[in-house]
Amino acid sequence: MPSAQLFPHLSSTGAPPLYYDVRAAYIKYFHDRVKEGSVRPLVPHYHLGGMFLLLAYLSIPHTTRPWLYKARWVVLAIITWHSWKTAWETSSQSAGVALVASLVSAWSWVMGCVWLVFCRPQFEAKRVEKRIIRAPATEKKESEEQNISNADFASEADGVGHEISSNVAAGNQANGISTIKHRSKKLHRQNGHSDPEVKGEVYENTVVSSKEYFWQTYPDTFGERLNWATDLLVNFRGPGWNWAIPTLPSPPISITEQVGEFDKESARTAISTTGVRRFDTREEVFRFYVPRFIAYYFIADFIKVLMMKDPYFLFGPTTYALPPYLASLSPVSLLLFRETLSGAGIVILIEMAFQQAPLGFCLFLGPRVLGQRADPWYYATSWGSFSNILDKGLAGLWGRWWHQTFRFCFSAPTQFFIRNNYVSAHSKYAKLVGGLFAFGISGLLHSAGSVSQIAHTKPLNSMLFFMMQALGISLQTTFCGVFKSSIASLPKTMRRTGNFAFVMTWLLSTGWLLADDFARGGVWLVEPLPISPLRGLGFGVEGDSWWAWSEMGSGWYSGNHWWESGLALF
Repeated sequence: MPSAQLFPHLSSTGAPPLYYDVRAAYIKYFHDRVKEGSVRPLVPHYHLGGMFLLLAYLSIPHTTRPWLYKARWVVLAIITWHSWKTAWETSSQSAGVALVASLVSAWSWVMGCVWLVFCRPQFEAKRVEKRIIRAPATEKKESEEQNISNADFASEADGVGHEISSNVAAGNQANGISTIKHRSKKLHRQNGHSDPEVKGEVYENTVVSSKEYFWQTYPDTFGERLNWATDLLVNFRGPGWNWAIPTLPSPPISITEQVGEFDKESARTAISTTGVRRFDTREEVFRFYVPRFIAYYFIADFIKVLMMKDPYFLFGPTTYALPPYLASLSPVSLLLFRETLSGAGIVILIEMAFQQAPLGFCLFLGPRVLGQRADPWYYATSWGSFSNILDKGLAGLWGRWWHQTFRFCFSAPTQFFIRNNYVSAHSKYAKLVGGLFAFGISGLLHSAGSVSQIAHTKPLNSMLFFMMQALGISLQTTFCGVFKSSIASLPKTMRRTGNFAFVMTWLLSTGWLLADDFARGGVWLVEPLPISPLRGLGFGVEGDSWWAWSEMGSGWYSGNHWWESGLALF
């Protein structure tokens, strides 16, 4: 799409314009491009057309219809064309909306490749489902302590299909019949409380109800198939699915013992091997996420105020005059300051975005609205333990500490090659192919987010940044392999210090590729917070106030065709 260079930021050495003047210029430029027809605003129902097509296709059974299964290539071709078209034609007056628009376009294509080519969800995938079992209760005894027997709840759920291994490195696949046997449950009521693992209601001469968990393969009815396919597409990390990423803790032990297949150690401890934590009650979710969200809000406000006083965060690399506290820094110190601030801003905003799910779905809507999908164990933490970086270096940062939201899709091509014996599991080639695919897809997504910006950007820099991470991991792994015996003899503190030093050196040496392009595109002009306490107190620039949201608009857009028209985000 057409990009703009509306300010002399690469030649002027005078004072830079204020950030809201820059934003106003970009807004005007965007609306001029919309009027001339070279750019389209984000029309959600049209923009998500590829995802809707994928959802529709996955909701129609094709396990016994070979011709329909072969038609997936036609579906993928349409998704590819639509994703390319929307990525290059869509933008927004808000750099944040523009970035998300083209990122979603690219993600639609990635999802199409994963679920239509590399995986066979209707044959292989299954999820944990819950049902209520009711059985006659024994007559209520007069004593306060009572044991209710004769309540045998036994049921079976048989599913024929292929099971996807959740271990990315193993690449194993088990085929056949999955039979889940549920043992009879015994309710024990003591001091007025029933067994917490069997949530039941006990009344005299009536029924006892309990929760039973089972594996649900591809359903029979259309309504269930639509629900199943929707869950498949929106459930990025796969909690409750047999393809859940390996860094995710297993469901609670009361569920794991019924359905099997999950790792029982993390089911008991509620913590995965990478340090990701699971929650079992809504109270735990509240105590963990709410205080952190409040703290991150104020940190994000502080970072935003700092950024808006540095012209770099308005334009990227620039010749504009710097504020006094930055002008006195050496070039290296200035680079470190900007990369550190960019990294902190990225981590804080990503985490605040991820926290919307547990806060909104688990706490606000809750089980009464969303049912099982609001259960706390679905909303594990996003980040691993920092010790992964100290112990594993750059590989630990990207593979164990950094959020693994897209890990399944990143690893799906490699798993496909392993299952079909193109590469051997655990081999050097498997690790090389896995790294290239993971960082290549990540680079593709971030490059796509760059092409839709109003300002002039360099999308290939994002791809280069992520490929450099693959190179860094290979270099560190090779070095540690060559000098393995010498490194093993060093004290643990020294080994950890070496890992941390290499990670920081590599990130600071390559981070400018991504940080510069974010700044060029105007990403930091986005107002993530509706109210800015610091700017309201006078710590911002001239013209700032408490209220910050003013950049994004909505309204009706009339496209060239009726399907392109509708309510749009400008």
